[in-house]
Amino acid sequence: MPREINLPQWGMAMNDGTVVKWLKTQGDQINKGDELVEIESTKVNAAVEAPTDGILGRIDVEEGKLVPVGTVLGMILLDGEDLSDIEKKETQPEIKKEENPQKIKINSSNNKSVASPRARNLAKKLDVDIANVIGTGPSGRITEDDVKKASESGQLESNNSDSSLILSESLMNNNVRQIIAERMYSSASNPQVTLNSKACVDNLLLYQKKLISEWRPHKIRPQINDLLVKIVSDTLEKHPKLNSHFENNEMKIWSNINLGVAMAISDGLIVPVIKNSQDKDYLDISKEIRELSKKIKDNKILPDEINGSSFTISNLSSYNVEHFNPIINPPEVAILGVGKIAKELSLDSEKNINESSFIYLSLTFDHRALDGVPAANFLESLIRNIESI
Repeated sequence: MPREINLPQWGMAMNDGTVVKWLKTQGDQINKGDELVEIESTKVNAAVEAPTDGILGRIDVEEGKLVPVGTVLGMILLDGEDLSDIEKKETQPEIKKEENPQKIKINSSNNKSVASPRARNLAKKLDVDIANVIGTGPSGRITEDDVKKASESGQLESNNSDSSLILSESLMNNNVRQIIAERMYSSASNPQVTLNSKACVDNLLLYQKKLISEWRPHKIRPQINDLLVKIVSDTLEKHPKLNSHFENNEMKIWSNINLGVAMAISDGLIVPVIKNSQDKDYLDISKEIRELSKKIKDNKILPDEINGSSFTISNLSSYNVEHFNPIINPPEVAILGVGKIAKELSLDSEKNINESSFIYLSLTFDHRALDGVPAANFLESLIRNIESI
């Protein structure tokens, strides 16, 4: 019996995916594990692999189509089978178009419509401003046909009724920004509290210098963020309630620690995960952060590498930012924001004036799952661990 090629679910946040490109054509001989079709979803591009050996007998979803998880993308003919063995193609459970789609007016600053990759490419070729194209696809998605119609009619609309405003640029929310917006909106709807403090990093900076020579054979220069990831992991072991998820009024405390490390990309934010960080030393973590960073840069990050975090760190220490309110990555119960390192004057026990370096810390926690005291205790332990390294 022919084998289905289904769109898998890569992580809890994934509900659908766009078929970007078929890497095989109908009639091709394929082997189990071959990459068949590239999918764009949940901040990454990933390929669906062949579940078995055979021949690609049918392609059911064309490039540029947005379909939900579980959709049959195509069929594989097994040994001895031919096209007659494939049952008549049924209607796929794809996101349906509205029969009478409403005309969508585009606001140049708040447009959240999504265009298929092929539509974007066509818009560039036809010199069409895609921000003003009316989308008739699923959820207002802009298709190639929409771009063609817009090019032919030239009737592109904007809801900017104030003629005194001169448009400089119109930016559409792509899939990444739309996902970020949805998850942040979901997170912000929960009661969150942020605790701000700071830690002296004189010892941490000395330890960083010490590791520079020790790590030279590995061709890795230690960064403060590398060290903080390990220190946070060690602190979470003593405060397990912060290493948890809160869903459906249930708090799930995890025995292993998967630390998400927020990294900026050109059009948003992505959070690769250091799995089982409690079992890794500073060098292991430093190497893994660099490997994940390179994968992100090369657009080769895998869905599994950005899912499953139990706690997240968002580091803005390279910017002129002290405290900020990081937003929790649901269903996690807390996130640590790291600000810049700054020098301050302080008094020692003998009232001598000293200059020390401090790093600013912002801990946001979900007040449904935690109260202020356990969160404050974690922050206090973290500061102590940073200062006593």
